[in-house]
Amino acid sequence: MREEGDVQAITVSSFTMAEYFSSEWDDITVAFPVNILEIDMINRISSKISKLNILVENTEAVSYLEDNLQNPVGVWVKIDCGYGRTGIPATDFSRIQSVLDGLKVSRWMKFCGFLVHSGHTYGCTTKEEILEIHQETRDLLLDLKQRHMTDFPDLQLSIGDTPSCSILEASEFQGFDEMRPGNYVFYDVEQSCIGSCHGDDIAVAVACPIVAKHPQRGELILYGGGVHFSKDRVNFSGHDSSGGTLFGRVVKRQSPNSLEWGETIEGMYLKSLSQEHGKVVVPSTVWDDYQIGDLLFVLPVHSCMTADVLKHKGYLTTEGKDLSRMAC
Repeated sequence: MREEGDVQAITVSSFTMAEYFSSEWDDITVAFPVNILEIDMINRISSKISKLNILVENTEAVSYLEDNLQNPVGVWVKIDCGYGRTGIPATDFSRIQSVLDGLKVSRWMKFCGFLVHSGHTYGCTTKEEILEIHQETRDLLLDLKQRHMTDFPDLQLSIGDTPSCSILEASEFQGFDEMRPGNYVFYDVEQSCIGSCHGDDIAVAVACPIVAKHPQRGELILYGGGVHFSKDRVNFSGHDSSGGTLFGRVVKRQSPNSLEWGETIEGMYLKSLSQEHGKVVVPSTVWDDYQIGDLLFVLPVHSCMTADVLKHKGYLTTEGKDLSRMAC
């Protein structure tokens, strides 16, 4: 991405990931409220790269970091614009001011600005719904920026949720300084349901061996369960004959020995998962196409989780090249 897309900074979700990428990247944001128990790792990473950016949302973290940091770091204040997971509510001006007061006098922490993840867009099904959340987020952040520009004239606004960054036009991001587009590298079934991408945009699949066939039920059993996919799921009713809950979509292989795949198979999907088992519903029209020992290619519901639980396996490209990845 850096070489082909001129990307100069990355966002990760943990300090473990930040340390893994610190050998190649010099500007890394850990977009998770700082865990002060990881202070040794924070100090280690900040000694190796020029710009480590962390998130805070309370005065306790600010005070602890001020007393225990050994190197300068950038700090984003996490703001909640309606998602309700982490961050200071955008209209809780007193809490925001308390955190900023601590940052203003810090020796080690440079205030970067306000950062938000509008994760409630993941519950949307139309572009109009996503745009409504995005516009509300933008209005709240622009108001915060206006309130604090006098004390922090260089403060920036950082936004990042996959649906907004994938669907909306560039003009909708005016006023923001940074975009963190989330799961745009691989996408997954969940994002295709939301409308962030089309099915043929999903760039990762899990190759699962068929270990059993049950013709009376019209089901295959895969060696591919919760320890391979996690147990994230989506309700896919209305899109095709499958309906109900899905844990993955099955795609056609270009040929029996090919590592490339094509379109999803109508009515064929991962119905349920246990620890090692995956149960696949198979339409009668293609039942005879699949035999014991064949590999099924399954698009994951949540590629982030799938990539994490399969981290010790690494990646295999469609050209047959092995790519290692962080395994700790």
